[in-house]
Amino acid sequence: MFTAGVSEKVINPDFPSYLTGYPVPDRLHESIHDDLKAHCFYLSDGRTETAVVTLDLCYYSKRRVKSARAAAAAASGVPAENIMISCTHTHSAPAPAGDPLLVWDDRTEKYPDYLDQVDATIAEGVQEAKKSAFRAGIAFAKGICGPAQNVGGNRHNPKGEHDEAVSTILLKDIFGKVRGVLVSYSLHPTFLHAESKILTADYPCYVYECCKARYGADVVVGFQNGTSGDQSSRFFRSGQNFDEAKRVGYAIASAGMDAADRADINYAPELRVLHGEFMPRLKDYPPYEKAVEIRDAAQAELDRLNAEKAPYPVVRTQECTLIGANKTVLVAKTIAEKGMDGIRTLLPFEMMTVVIGSICMIGVPCEIFVRYGLAMKQTSPYADTYVASLSNGASSGYICTPEAYEAGTYEALASLFAVGNGEAIVEAQKKLYE
Repeated sequence: MFTAGVSEKVINPDFPSYLTGYPVPDRLHESIHDDLKAHCFYLSDGRTETAVVTLDLCYYSKRRVKSARAAAAAASGVPAENIMISCTHTHSAPAPAGDPLLVWDDRTEKYPDYLDQVDATIAEGVQEAKKSAFRAGIAFAKGICGPAQNVGGNRHNPKGEHDEAVSTILLKDIFGKVRGVLVSYSLHPTFLHAESKILTADYPCYVYECCKARYGADVVVGFQNGTSGDQSSRFFRSGQNFDEAKRVGYAIASAGMDAADRADINYAPELRVLHGEFMPRLKDYPPYEKAVEIRDAAQAELDRLNAEKAPYPVVRTQECTLIGANKTVLVAKTIAEKGMDGIRTLLPFEMMTVVIGSICMIGVPCEIFVRYGLAMKQTSPYADTYVASLSNGASSGYICTPEAYEAGTYEALASLFAVGNGEAIVEAQKKLYE
């Protein structure tokens, strides 16, 4: 018998917290637009049980995933290794690891007391979801929403590679009432820009609002970000504000729900949880002096574009390139002074896949480019496959295409990882099914 349970818990900080996602010092939140939450979904087929947790945070470290899983397993009895923890990637939530203006080191944390509370809240949420479990059915569908709706797409080329699928799971009880919704979409939650000091889940908060408007205020709605490494609203939005976030959130949610409402319900899916590891290859960093030259060239190009009053998307792309060049300088300096020990705390990557009947939820820890998400969908033996990035430990880096490395884009400059890892992850995922 297939059962499911749902729960959601608030994870707001009770102090002025640094909002991570942009390299802006002293970006402490001054108000709260919407509650940040941990959305918890418990699933069991009578033999295997799993839990999926989505957090309204930019990422969650590998260290914290381990401690949260241990707490949730102790509280609920769900095997720790069967708990998937994904992040929405909002850029307007507290720093969930070390100082985000420094190079990643999983041994340090900016707000350890807050993160202890998030761990405890995850454990409470998973326990509540299991205790509230009901006989359930599950439906899956893919809606369509993307460039044609001015929602999002490739952030380097408006006609470039993108994924417009809105993957949506509905959990229904035996009376047909929707009790849980899980939405996945590939788009950076950056409608609130760096100058904002407002705590918010960004556009996913409106995905939640739209779903609750249709199914009821008590429905639990979670959001998993897809392969959004090179996906944003840069060429498609009319502004960076809550009005635009609402337009996009409602468009995504409506497309997903319209499709899912027409989907068949499976009341007896079999559950499987697949596990693996992937050791990415780190890139060779330039010497500090060369990194400074790269940064100075990026700054000169930005100055030129500003002087010529280039279009906003072009200027913003170069601003991001400069951010990546500054990150290259920082990492090169850190490696020269301290070596690679901090960076290696990220490794290896955990690969976890939850299979629910024909539904295949692939969890990867990094900000991966959309090309590789599309490839994992195409090579999956399951009909209803999607990828949830920023799952089970953040990677502090993008997994980019060879073209991005060749062009020296922001993502390639900021990434800790070498060319070729994307293709290797696709192959590693294929081996999980064997």
